[in-house]
Amino acid sequence: MIVLGIDTSTSLAGVALSVNGVVTSETWQSRHNHGREVMPVVTRLLQADAVEADQIDAVAVSLGPGGFSAVRVGIATANGLVAPRQTRLLGIPTHLMQAYPHRRLEGMRIVSLIPIGRKQLSYGVFEVPFSPLDDQFETGICGSDEVRERFEDSRSLICGEGAFPTTKAGLDTQTEFVRPPEHLLSIALERLELGSASDGPVEPIYSRPPTITAPKRA
Repeated sequence: MIVLGIDTSTSLAGVALSVNGVVTSETWQSRHNHGREVMPVVTRLLQADAVEADQIDAVAVSLGPGGFSAVRVGIATANGLVAPRQTRLLGIPTHLMQAYPHRRLEGMRIVSLIPIGRKQLSYGVFEVPFSPLDDQFETGICGSDEVRERFEDSRSLICGEGAFPTTKAGLDTQTEFVRPPEHLLSIALERLELGSASDGPVEPIYSRPPTITAPKRA
C-alpha cells in the first residue's frame, strides 16, 4: 500500500510517504510559503521512491487547527492529488497527530498545544487510552501564560509545537515538541486497516472563526 501524508497546519510543515511500510519524509519551516513549497516536496519523495501519482492508494492530510491559509493549502493540495483518480482521502485533526505517540501512557492526560498567534494557543485534551479513530476531544483556546494554571499537574503531558514557548517560561510538566509527518501516516494506516476511513468531504478545523472583513466602498 502506498500512502502519502501532508501536514501544513503551521509554519512547521511536513510530507511523508509510506511505500509498503517503508517511510520517507521531509520537514521544513515555512515562512508563509506553503503553497509554493509543498508540491516540490511531494514530487521529490515520489521520485525518490519511483512512485507515480496514480499509484498512490490514499492521501492523509492534517486538518488543523493552525494557520488559516496554511491549513487550507494542505487540504487543497491533497484534494488536487486525489480528485482525478478517486484516491482515498483521510482528514486527520492536527491535535490528534501531536497526541498520537502518547496514546498508551496509561493514566495520563495528553495536552496538545498549537500556536495560533496573538500569544494564544489552541489546545486539545486526550484522556489515555485513546485510538486513532478519536476525532472528538476537548478543545479550546488559552493564552500562553495560562498553560501552567490550566494544565500543570502530575498526570499531564504537554506535547506539540505549542509546548516550546511554555517550557521557555518555566513549565515543569513533561514536554514533547516534535510533530513529524510519520505520525499522520501511522494514524491513516491504522484507520485504513480498521476499515473505518471515511471518504466524505474533508473540511479544515479552525481554532476560531475566520476573520472576514467587509468589502471597502468605492
